[in-house]
Amino acid sequence: MYKVLHFIKRKPHMTHEEFKAHFERSHAAMALKFCGHLFTEYRRNYIEEAWFGGDSRQEGSGYRQQDANWDLISEWILPNEAALHEIYRIMQEPDKDHLFREDEDRFIDRTATMTIACEVKDIGTTFKPEGTVFDTPDGKPRWD
Repeated sequence: MYKVLHFIKRKPHMTHEEFKAHFERSHAAMALKFCGHLFTEYRRNYIEEAWFGGDSRQEGSGYRQQDANWDLISEWILPNEAALHEIYRIMQEPDKDHLFREDEDRFIDRTATMTIACEVKDIGTTFKPEGTVFDTPDGKPRWD
């Protein structure tokens, strides 16, 4: 499994709700129309609140709710890296490239966009101590 995260910020003339509505109505629709067959999953995580700025365990450290740097974290979950390259190829076809570019110019602050490719490790939700710090005779964690 291969995952790409896109951290996306709206242009200042839009509200978060306007950004969200436009993304769903236009940008996500285009992605699904032209590339949906390559996605295993396609998630849009709209940021509602963000907490940062210090150590959350220390009172007075500056950790507090603040405006997030992005409005959306878009997840593309793909079977492999080859699917990502195929998506980029499709999006750059002349009949589609201008659609994506013109739409992004309407509402996305491209200077703030960050894209991160990730290798996904998923061990499920059942605890298995083998190979972890809890893989000890007494089941207590050990970091040595």
